[in-house]
Amino acid sequence: MRAAFVVAPRRYEIHEVPTPRITDDEMLVKIEACGVCSSDMTAYKDSYSDELKKANPFPRRAGHEPAGTVVEVGGLVKGFQVGDRITGYFADDAYCEYVAVDPTRFAAHRGHGFVIEKIPDGIPFEYALGEPLMSFVSIARTTTPELGDYVFQIGAGFMGLGIIAGVSSPKLREYIVADLDDSRLELAQELGATITLNPSRVDVVEEVMKITSGRGVDVAIEVVGHPIGIKMTGDVIKTNRAKVILVGWHQAPDTYELFNWIKCPIIYSPQGIGMSTDYQSELQRAMWALEKGVFPMEKLVTHKYRLEDIGQAFEDNLSMKPGYIKGVVMPFLE
Repeated sequence: MRAAFVVAPRRYEIHEVPTPRITDDEMLVKIEACGVCSSDMTAYKDSYSDELKKANPFPRRAGHEPAGTVVEVGGLVKGFQVGDRITGYFADDAYCEYVAVDPTRFAAHRGHGFVIEKIPDGIPFEYALGEPLMSFVSIARTTTPELGDYVFQIGAGFMGLGIIAGVSSPKLREYIVADLDDSRLELAQELGATITLNPSRVDVVEEVMKITSGRGVDVAIEVVGHPIGIKMTGDVIKTNRAKVILVGWHQAPDTYELFNWIKCPIIYSPQGIGMSTDYQSELQRAMWALEKGVFPMEKLVTHKYRLEDIGQAFEDNLSMKPGYIKGVVMPFLE
């Protein structure tokens, strides 16, 4: 089978490797789609710290947002059969054609086991990306703003837009979203943002303070993964017990200014379904919400790539080419 390997900074190669042979406890899954996640960019660019580079030498494999079809089932596997369409978290190396999955395996390095759910009828594989959808659910359940709250969010990429869809509510006084891309801000308003701000044209902190009459916001959500996002959330929160939700994936060494965090916020970091106490429940809720149209993946998944075009997929993610929100690698795309 074919599998993608990062062999050097910003360089992917497709190699032929043996198709996995399953045991009685496993099933073979054909990868129909695997989402391109911004958290993979650090491995792709090789911008890890020196310590992490040693722990993750080249060649590297990636891909943790798989959806696929069960094509072979071991004799001891229960609850699944050939032909089942499944999604969730069941691989860290899913930029390939097939993976072997043990439904009972505990993945200690992720802090939870494989989490698998069947895809609702009529939902395309490229929209049924269970791992990020689980994160949408976890973040929404962690954020839980209260009646009359001001909510601020910096970042309206794929994850940010999904969060808006899950968190927005008529009970909020304002849902303020900041991003540099006007097209994404327009979509943010479609999904529930009430005020949008482009930092290239306005002083976001000044505008937020005007909107809140100088008080600051009750809830701030950071979804950019860079120091500017951390600073801005600190600048706009109210004094004493604001809630800060850190979603951005901060993997590369950098310098952070935390002066305004002396306001004593309550800080949560639910990215990667880390705040969940019941992972299977998060995935089940995600599939229910997807089927009900809560998460409009047809608007968020904008690009599909063949496996041999995975390098272009990653470059499009890094450059945020016009119109790009979420890319999906589909190994059997014709």
